[in-house]
Amino acid sequence: MIPALTAPFFEIGPKNLLRRAELEQLARVAGQASSTYDIAVVLTVPVAMVAPIADLRTGIYVFAQDMQAETMGSSVGRTIAESLFDAGAAGVMLNHDGNPLRDDELARAVHRAQEMNLQTIVCVGTEDAALRYVELDPTAVLLEPPSLIGTADGGERGWIRSSNSAMRAVNAHVLRMHAGGVASPVIAHDIMAAGADGTGSTSGVLTARDPLAAARFFIAAARAGWDKAQSRAAALTDD
Repeated sequence: MIPALTAPFFEIGPKNLLRRAELEQLARVAGQASSTYDIAVVLTVPVAMVAPIADLRTGIYVFAQDMQAETMGSSVGRTIAESLFDAGAAGVMLNHDGNPLRDDELARAVHRAQEMNLQTIVCVGTEDAALRYVELDPTAVLLEPPSLIGTADGGERGWIRSSNSAMRAVNAHVLRMHAGGVASPVIAHDIMAAGADGTGSTSGVLTARDPLAAARFFIAAARAGWDKAQSRAAALTDD
């Protein structure tokens, strides 16, 4: 049984930008950084790469980029929960901005994943959507405003604390992830310091001069931001 994803965590989603050998290198480095900094790392890979990367046993959470809600049967060319489970996936990312689902499709997909003990990260672009989808009881909800995706926005994200509180009031068990425009380790640090359970970056890691070194820096920064948030919370409690 793959352990439940817990905070703090960092996700890297290489889309279809890397070949197998490059993904394997990234998985190994991410696994080492996960152990060094005591932070969970999710690597979200193309469906065909789930088994090869999961079989490396690097200590990361291997998530698929997609899954359909069909059950076992005579369908062709569909990725179902049973296939991902058997391939060794820890979970699946659903409703990414590049692969959106209708509300009914998303609800069925989350339910099917849960039936096979697959964890889920559900992507949303607004707080309203986050509050709707947190009721589906996914593992995590990723709030990623579309206007930030692919940017390098290091500005203050004042909605993190308020949206966290709103989501917690609906379902306190769901992890709250924030991303979009995470172009540097500093931004990753600041998002976690603002109260996120997790964050992630694709372009910030993969477009760096040394992507493997960048992955380590991002993961370390996310852990440092989380520690800062926990220290701040402890100080408030003591007061």
